[in-house]
Amino acid sequence: MSGSSYATVSRRKILEYLKSTRDRTVTAADVDVYLKSHDSEVNITTVYRYLDKLAREGTVIKYVAEKGSQAAYQYVEPGRGCEKHLHLKCVKCGKIIHLDCNFMEEISKHIEESHGFTLQCRNSILYGICKECREKENEGSDTIQL
Repeated sequence: MSGSSYATVSRRKILEYLKSTRDRTVTAADVDVYLKSHDSEVNITTVYRYLDKLAREGTVIKYVAEKGSQAAYQYVEPGRGCEKHLHLKCVKCGKIIHLDCNFMEEISKHIEESHGFTLQCRNSILYGICKECREKENEGSDTIQL
């Protein structure tokens, strides 16, 4: 197999993986594990480079948390408008919720008028616990200890 067709197959597998995990973020290490489990060994530096290229193109959103932690990536449906709304990420299950509702206009306007600050939504995440994980936690606390 020539080098360029190998790269194309690997890129296609990376994109397939990103699309299949579109409801959560993944790291380059997650992509690496996926590729290895699908008989496609790619240098981790190449994975990072391709993910960064996809981020520049707008195919994925790159989230960078605090210093020292890995960047996370999420596939974005074309035309989803992710640069115009915030994202909510569950710290328990990793699910991403798009806050693409009228509330975004309201909060953006409030922040601008009251604080003189223009909100940049692209790559912005608010962390918390999703409804499903909260319900699981509550179910566990409802059990009676004998």
